Amino acid sequence: MKKSSMTVKTTLLIFLCSLLLSGCSEEEKKFEKKSKEYSYFYPAQENMAEMTKHETVYIPVYSHVYTSEEKNERIGITLSIRNTDFTQDMWINNISYYNTGGDLIENYIGKTHILKPMASIDFVVDLRDMRGGSGANFIVEWTGSEKLSTPIIQAVMVNNSGNRAFSFITNGQTIK
Repeated sequence: MKKSSMTVKTTLLIFLCSLLLSGCSEEEKKFEKKSKEYSYFYPAQENMAEMTKHETVYIPVYSHVYTSEEKNERIGITLSIRNTDFTQDMWINNISYYNTGGDLIENYIGKTHILKPMASIDFVVDLRDMRGGSGANFIVEWTGSEKLSTPIIQAVMVNNSGNRAFSFITNGQTIK
């Protein structure tokens, strides 16, 4: 009887330890992204050899703004990438999110994706996610044919707490 009780306790302890070690931390779970599938934004299977236009775009964003020296307001961020061309695909090679100190926080795509003509794709940083800080930014690297229309890449920041709300946008700036 004692041996059986000891075996159950040992098994339970091993199970709980393995559950603890294999799970995400609470911090990781809080900001875990669910992957979505879209018919207009998908991993590229084709060769990019004919793509001659390459740009790197810097988009300033804010996970919070200061209202005084000691106070700040949290802000939700939506990065929006819009292919403005009527006929040609846009190839998005990289989407990286950096914090105020210039440290990489997250890469949003693991491989090159195609954004169909006139389509848009959004990436959201949750209002509770303060990792970016007041000087955060996105870097978007994209490729297309020489005739591809210049895409619109901007971020929308929003906070609507209580009986007040504010929002503003920032536009991407080509840096390379």
